[in-house]
Amino acid sequence: MMDFQLKQRGRAAMDFEVAVAKAGGRAMQAAEAEMAGIGLGPDLLPEDMEERHRVIDEAMAGSSPFRLRALLAEYSARNHGLAALDAFAEIRDEVAPALTSAAEGPTTIDYREGFEPPEYWARSWFHRSHGGWDAVPENGFVHGELIHRKFVSKIFAGDIYANRRVVAREAADRAYDRILELGTSSGHYTVALSEVFPEAEIWGIDPSPAMLEQARRVGNERGLDWKLFVGVGEDTGFEDASFDMVTAYAIHHELPTAIVDAVFAEAHRLLRPGGTVLIADVPRYADIDRLASWRFDWAARYGGEPFWRESAMIDFAAHAEGAGFVEVRSGTVAPYANPYFVIGRKPR
Repeated sequence: MMDFQLKQRGRAAMDFEVAVAKAGGRAMQAAEAEMAGIGLGPDLLPEDMEERHRVIDEAMAGSSPFRLRALLAEYSARNHGLAALDAFAEIRDEVAPALTSAAEGPTTIDYREGFEPPEYWARSWFHRSHGGWDAVPENGFVHGELIHRKFVSKIFAGDIYANRRVVAREAADRAYDRILELGTSSGHYTVALSEVFPEAEIWGIDPSPAMLEQARRVGNERGLDWKLFVGVGEDTGFEDASFDMVTAYAIHHELPTAIVDAVFAEAHRLLRPGGTVLIADVPRYADIDRLASWRFDWAARYGGEPFWRESAMIDFAAHAEGAGFVEVRSGTVAPYANPYFVIGRKPR
């Protein structure tokens, strides 16, 4: 990884964002203790999610911890990305030479000039990233090195990077010549794929050039020969039967359900007979209790996740089977059932 140090102000700002998020978590714990005291436990909450929100909001309207959690959640969602951009601005000139040199190496990007991102992606500021994924040319670095490593990884329950390797190993019962990753983003799962399948040729596709440029830096810093393309997983433009595995990690919750189906269909088209599809995403509400699923849904409302609930409430295994995959199975990563994954094969 690139060696860099934030300035004191930027480092303090990022530490403050982490502290705010953790304080919000403690406020939520206190609010849930109050909920338990008035009988709003997992087994007594309504089945319908909107009704669940209404019941909890009305019952907790006078709760100080509940109101505090909402205040902190809004602050964190609105400001963590801005804090990261400000922290980067302080070191931009210092890291610029390293960013430029890391763009050179065996990992390449095909920008596919003229590519137009789909409307569902272009109009969304996912994770409330100010201006969207391509707001500034260095947004991939800001997301991958500052937001992910200095914020998200510090508030995530568990090891956010180890989970990617755990998921990849679900498909490690065979060797793969060529793997396609859908939604490469800044390259965290791509690294896991290279670690678990060191002999495989890794291809990746993502609609964000800024994110792919960070992935290219990551690949080149490790001397890896990744082939990256600007594009989307539902319409990759690659040839039929050209991959042995198609995989994605934490991408499908940023897709409408109709696009999820299109992605599974595209994966089936791209795979050689006997090839593997492996998709991991946010916890499936059916695998967790009603309080835990409400908690995720509540956070998604603040976190800039317009399609989260759609993704969390569908059965990826059924969608995979609908696309023609066989030997389909699903599971979760312990101990938090996060992420949920599905794996299957294309018939021979």
